[in-house]
Amino acid sequence: MSISTRTMRSAFLMLCAVFSISALASTANAAKAPTTLKVKVAPKQASVGSEVQVRGNSGLTGKKTVSLLFREAGTKSWDHLKKVTTDKRGFYSTGVTARNSGGFKVSTSEGEVSPLRKIKVRSTLKVRGIHRYVKLGDKLGIRGIVKPRGVRRIKIVIKGASETIRTKTKRHGGFAVSWRPKDSGTYRVRVFSANNSAAIGDDSRRFKVYGLRPSGASYYGPGLYGNGVACGGTLSPSTTGVAHKTLPCGTRVTIRYHGRTVVAPVIDRGPYVAGRDFDLTEAVRNRLGFGGVGTIWTNR
Repeated sequence: MSISTRTMRSAFLMLCAVFSISALASTANAAKAPTTLKVKVAPKQASVGSEVQVRGNSGLTGKKTVSLLFREAGTKSWDHLKKVTTDKRGFYSTGVTARNSGGFKVSTSEGEVSPLRKIKVRSTLKVRGIHRYVKLGDKLGIRGIVKPRGVRRIKIVIKGASETIRTKTKRHGGFAVSWRPKDSGTYRVRVFSANNSAAIGDDSRRFKVYGLRPSGASYYGPGLYGNGVACGGTLSPSTTGVAHKTLPCGTRVTIRYHGRTVVAPVIDRGPYVAGRDFDLTEAVRNRLGFGGVGTIWTNR
């Protein structure tokens, strides 16, 4: 009888052990079970300030409420953006304004959390304060603003001068620098914002800037109309051009005088008077409002 009792007790303990192992296995499987809460973000790359669509499925039928969370790249804290109600089939969709690069996820009141969905935001760079004409000795102001304000590093490339200016934005995203041309000429200025965790970098359009030097000038034409010019063609009152001693024929010269601008090609040789660099045709002189002799500003 005692042997039978021991046998029954052993069988009972073994059965309990089997149930315990089964329960632990079930718990482990439940912990590893994939979440049914789904989330998608489109587009995955967006400009700052644009709208991003966040949609998904709660995995449950009937209307439910899910919380939309966002974490900025480079941080560990999650910000609660809004609550979204699903439809009867469990689907939800909402729009969110793109502010910074980071990741989205949704959660339920039961503690279920969706996978992380990343988004990259492209910064917007706006450049202001670039004037097209700068006289030698003066400074050209280059200023602008970058959004989002977490983008700090700015690079300004000036082609034609082989110069690069590096600066940083202020707290609000603005920046301001100045550049002084060393010589007359035509320059192309372009501004770049760097990539960082806050946003992908951006670049501005190319700005054409003219460095201008003072040049002595006179004008010619009356008494010479009908005559040929050194670069080919015939001089007339409507001819747009300038004479210069050495610049190649056809070279386009930007001329500024009292706020007026004319771009004219080199068509002739001259002037051969000390202190004068250019002879203007009558058409150019009239468009500039130029007198007989004086100083103009040119990029050549």
